[in-house]
Amino acid sequence: MKIAVDIDGVLADQVGAVLEVIEREYGERYHKGDVDRADWTFGGRRLWSEVGRLLADPEYTLNLPLIEGSQGGVERLKDHEVFVVTARRPDAEEATRRWLKAHFPCLRGYFTAGTGTKHKIPSDVLIDDLDLNIVEFVRSHPHRRGILFVHPWSINGTDIEDYADQVYYCPGWPRVVEAVEEIGGLGLPPSTHRRPPV
Repeated sequence: MKIAVDIDGVLADQVGAVLEVIEREYGERYHKGDVDRADWTFGGRRLWSEVGRLLADPEYTLNLPLIEGSQGGVERLKDHEVFVVTARRPDAEEATRRWLKAHFPCLRGYFTAGTGTKHKIPSDVLIDDLDLNIVEFVRSHPHRRGILFVHPWSINGTDIEDYADQVYYCPGWPRVVEAVEEIGGLGLPPSTHRRPPV
């Protein structure tokens, strides 16, 4: 199977990292649970604008922490064609590729696609932390499957529940691996993680 994997929120703990910078630079302390939607703002600033600004700094990008279990999870998918798809801007690409090579050398490709356009990537499965990307991906073909890597900001009012037979809700890498095995038809029992998060 061809499996496209998002970076931020799936491989890299981008939100945790940017919240540390926000506390250091602005003196405002937040937790990941506070970031309850994709277009989250703090003190009149957009979180994703801060992310974009920070990713332009190679030092920041090269030091992003990993999502727990991501290295082992990706390694367990090595029998598939697993590659990266990201909405990161071109000015972050060189440092991003270096970060990926250091932490995920088994990934087989790198695609750039803006938010809401990841459905154009040639893949059977998309693992992403944003419902908009998952919905666009599974809507584009009935045989595609989406794995929503669940965080507080993952659900943003899309019609994702209309695609219940194509979407898996996974709060961590062990569940992601189970979902891929189920999608691959390895005979696992019906999934308990195919329900929207509460």
